[in-house]
Amino acid sequence: MPVHMVPTELVEKEFWRLVNSIEEDVTVEYGADIHSKEFGSGFPVSDSKRHLTPEEEEYATSGWNLNVMPVLEQSVLCHINADISGMKVPWLYVGMVFSAFCWHIEDHWSYSINYLHWGEPKTWYGVPSLAAEHLEEVMKKLTPELFDSQPDLLHQLVTLMNPNTLMSHGVPVVRTNQCAGEFVITFPRAYHSGFNQGYNFAEAVNFCTADWLPAGRQCIEHYRRLRRYCVFSHEELICKMAACPEKLDLNLAAAVHKEMFIMVQEERRLRKALLEKGITEAEREAFELLPDDERQCIKCKTTCFLSALACYDCPDGLVCLSHINDLCKCSSSRQYLRYRYTLDELPAMLHKLKVRAESFDTWANKVRVALEVEDGRKRSE
Repeated sequence: MPVHMVPTELVEKEFWRLVNSIEEDVTVEYGADIHSKEFGSGFPVSDSKRHLTPEEEEYATSGWNLNVMPVLEQSVLCHINADISGMKVPWLYVGMVFSAFCWHIEDHWSYSINYLHWGEPKTWYGVPSLAAEHLEEVMKKLTPELFDSQPDLLHQLVTLMNPNTLMSHGVPVVRTNQCAGEFVITFPRAYHSGFNQGYNFAEAVNFCTADWLPAGRQCIEHYRRLRRYCVFSHEELICKMAACPEKLDLNLAAAVHKEMFIMVQEERRLRKALLEKGITEAEREAFELLPDDERQCIKCKTTCFLSALACYDCPDGLVCLSHINDLCKCSSSRQYLRYRYTLDELPAMLHKLKVRAESFDTWANKVRVALEVEDGRKRSE
């Protein structure tokens, strides 16, 4: 039977039979996480050396081009300067039958979008974000010995578990077959996994919209508990957007204002605790100019930006203000605050955001009134 005529259900059944088998070994190859900047994208790229046709020129600037999507005006990631591989720069995937991707969520709980350029379908399984913790609990319950030795096992992309097993323990799972020419989008903190039905070629990237910001903040707290490294500083991203509110999309400005308000309140609380401990020395630090590995909390591994605690006698490390008791055993008189902004500077940034955000509220109210008038007119006709 020609490969394209084999039913997807038959391939799926055989895949899980092999996964569950303890008597058979099958080896497959998967060209995963291939850097598109190095090997070329499947989408037309404007700065390529090859001459583009008029049709390709149109696609080269389209928002659906995965090289363009992360840097659109409405995208949060366009405010990160670095070309983060896999997040801002697409990765390529060359699959063969049974090559798989294990259960995982995206870095920083971002959205992801995957486009299948050509080839056999890709079978996906997905779990909604509201059930993310339930999935983690079920996996830990069924394989406790693995999680005891590796608490961050699900972040290593090495865990396969049959969707039927998850569903039998109350985890909601959906599935789909992605065919050539189709996009699949995963949502923040939505676990997903899957496998390839045959030889195919796909491309994927992350993106973050305004509604992602609260999830991104919650993810940083989750990473703290796991002592997992961040890909970028969430605080730095928020402050960078707040520094140029006039350049923000109106909807994004409103979302950034809400997030920064929460961030400033928390920073006030943390710095107050520092003063209560008797630490009064402080020095301004341009954290964004430091390599990430020089501004990571030695306790939780988070990337510091707004502030950190350091010691004159122990210059090799620092901690975030959530772990001020974990820096060193030196006297508090030898410890000092390293800060990016004073507490007087942060409200000014908030105010500029508020002005920009209020222009969004004004626009939204006008639209709402116009729609209500239009709706009333139609009903009277």
